[in-house]
Amino acid sequence: MRPGRLALPNPVNANPATRRYTPPVVRRSLAALLLALGCTADTQGDEQAWAVDTSSDTSGPAATTESSTTGSSGEAPFTSSSAGESETGDATTGGDPPAATTTRYPSDRTHSPMTAAVAANLEQIGERGPGLADDVFMKVGASSDVSASNLHCFATDDVDLGVHVELTETLELFRAGDAAGTSPFDRESLATEAGRSASWVIAGEPSPLQLEIDAVSPSLAFVHFGTNDMEQGVDPGAALPGFFVAMSALLDGAQQQGIVPIVVGLTRRGDDPAADRWIATYNAVLRAMAQQRQVPFVDAWWAIDPLPGHGLGPDGLHLESYAGGSCDFSELGLQHGYNLRNLIQLEALARTEAAAAGDPPDDDVLPPVLGDGSAQQPWLIDGLPFLHDADTANGIAQLDLYDCSSSDESGPELTYSLELAADTALRIIALDGEGVDVDVHVLAGSGPESCVARDDGIIADTFAAGTWRIVIDSWSDGAVDYAGRFVLAVVPCDAEDPGCGS
Repeated sequence: MRPGRLALPNPVNANPATRRYTPPVVRRSLAALLLALGCTADTQGDEQAWAVDTSSDTSGPAATTESSTTGSSGEAPFTSSSAGESETGDATTGGDPPAATTTRYPSDRTHSPMTAAVAANLEQIGERGPGLADDVFMKVGASSDVSASNLHCFATDDVDLGVHVELTETLELFRAGDAAGTSPFDRESLATEAGRSASWVIAGEPSPLQLEIDAVSPSLAFVHFGTNDMEQGVDPGAALPGFFVAMSALLDGAQQQGIVPIVVGLTRRGDDPAADRWIATYNAVLRAMAQQRQVPFVDAWWAIDPLPGHGLGPDGLHLESYAGGSCDFSELGLQHGYNLRNLIQLEALARTEAAAAGDPPDDDVLPPVLGDGSAQQPWLIDGLPFLHDADTANGIAQLDLYDCSSSDESGPELTYSLELAADTALRIIALDGEGVDVDVHVLAGSGPESCVARDDGIIADTFAAGTWRIVIDSWSDGAVDYAGRFVLAVVPCDAEDPGCGS
C-alpha cells in the first residue's frame, strides 16, 4: 500500500535502554520533609507472587478470529470538545466526561499529568462519595496485587524512603487509615485474586469489587488488570474488546460511587514473547481509558522496564524484590521491580493528595488535537502512539459504502489524517461499548473507492510512507444507526511482530 507522501513527527518515546527513572517532585510542607523513618531489613517472603495461578477466569468474551489485516492496539486522549468529540457518556465508554478542558496523556512518562483540569475532575468524582475515607485506598487486581511484596511493607517499620522524604506525609496519612482493622497497605483485598481478570471482579451480586468497597469505604483504588485478560480469547487481540468493556464497567462503577481509580499499567511478559508483543497495545488501551475519564494512570512498564532483567523474577512474569525489603528506596533497592513499583504507587497517592489539596503538580504537556473530525478538517494525528475519544453521533453521514467492504456504514462518521515519513507497522484500534457499533476504515485518499482496510475494531498492517485517512463510521442495520462514543488508538507495532505485516 503506497499512497501520497508527507511526514509524521517522531514518536515521543525515548529509547528505554538509555532511560533512568526520575521521580516527580511533589511539594510538601517543611515539617514533612524533616520527618525521618527508621530502616530495617524486610525478610518477609512472597510465596503468593510465585505460586502457579490455578484460578484463571475462563468466562471472558467469546473468542474471535483475527484476519491477516487485523491486530490490536490502543491509546486515546480525551481532548477538549470539538465538532465530533463526545460531551456525554455511558456506563461502558467513560461515564460522564469532565466539564473542564481536558488533558491528554503522553506515553513518555510514568505518571499521567495531574493538571488543574484533572484535579477538578477528581474533585467531582469525590463529591459522589462524601462518606468515603480520605485515608483509605483499595487494591483491585490479580496475583501481583495479592503479593506480599506489593505495598504491604509500607505498614511495617521496614521502610527506607532514601531521598524521597517528600513522600513521608503521604505514607503516614495512609498508614493511619482504617481499612477494616488494618491499614490499606497490608489489607488483603476481596477484589484481588491470583489468575483473575477484570470480568471476574465485577461479576456476581455482590461482586468482589462491591464487597471490598462495602468493607473499607475507600476514596481511591489501585486498578491493575490485563495480564490474565489476554488469555480470554484465541489471542490477545481477540481478547481486547472484552477487556475494554469489562475495564470500562469497573472504572465507571467505581467512579459512580465516588472512588477515584488509579489505573496501573502492565510490565513486560518475559514468560511469553508472543504476549509481550501486546503489552504496548494493552498499556495504550489502559492509558486511553484513564485519559477518557481524566483519572490517574501509572505506566509501570515505562518506569520498571529499564531495570536489570526488566525487574522480573525467575518466572519472567512477576516482579522481584530487593533482599533488603521491597520498601527500600535506596539506589540499590530501586534496581528491583517491586521496589520501584511501590515507589511509583506511593508517588501516585502523593500526586492525588496534592491535587485534592489544591496544588496539582503538573501543567498540560500536549496541545489539543487540531481539526474537527469532519472530512474537510480531519483531526490531525500529531504523534505516535496517538489516543483520542469522540462520538460518531456528533459526526456527519457522508460515506455509506466502502470498496473494501459490503457493510452498511450509512451512519455518521468521523475522520482522522495520518502522515507517515516512512513505512510503519501499526495497530489501529477503535473500541466502543454496548449499544454502539463503529467500524474503522483506512483510506489512501478521501473517497470510499480508496479504502484499503476495514474492521469492526482492529486493523494491523505495515503502511507505506505518505498520507492516510482513518475513518470511524457507524454501522447501520438499515433501520438504526449504531453511532456512539469510542476511543481510537494508533500504536506502532513491535519490530518483530508478525501480526503487523512486518
